[in-house]
Amino acid sequence: SDATDSDPLVITTDKGKIRGTTLEAPSGKKVDAWMGIPYAQPPLGPLRFRHPRPAERWTGVLNATKPPNSCVQIVDTVFGDFPGATMWNPNTPLSEDCLYINVVVPRPRPKNAAVMLWIFGGGFYSGTATLDVYDHRTLASEENVIVVS
Repeated sequence: SDATDSDPLVITTDKGKIRGTTLEAPSGKKVDAWMGIPYAQPPLGPLRFRHPRPAERWTGVLNATKPPNSCVQIVDTVFGDFPGATMWNPNTPLSEDCLYINVVVPRPRPKNAAVMLWIFGGGFYSGTATLDVYDHRTLASEENVIVVS
């Protein structure tokens, strides 16, 4: 849905309002980002190992300005601090509460843009949408696409 008149970074969704943030790509171009939007209830307690349940509505404005948790996984330490290995390790806290999406939109906001759905790799063993190597800011600002991950 459209942003509110008073704050263009507050968006109204079917589940409630969410607040985003403006980020700068390495090129200096700006993007708007909403990170950590729940798409399902956290799979904790009795919901663990069950089919996902739809996210519940929330009251107030959800703060979607920081990258979400990464799902629980083994962190590769075989090569120590070798950047070619560590760049694939999660860069946000590990948690079972990790069912979130991120949306990154170029600025100025396009009237008509393609939506790119990014599903990170990892073979159901590792991975996270928040890795620096998957720079959503660059994809959105340089290719004029809306990136959803």
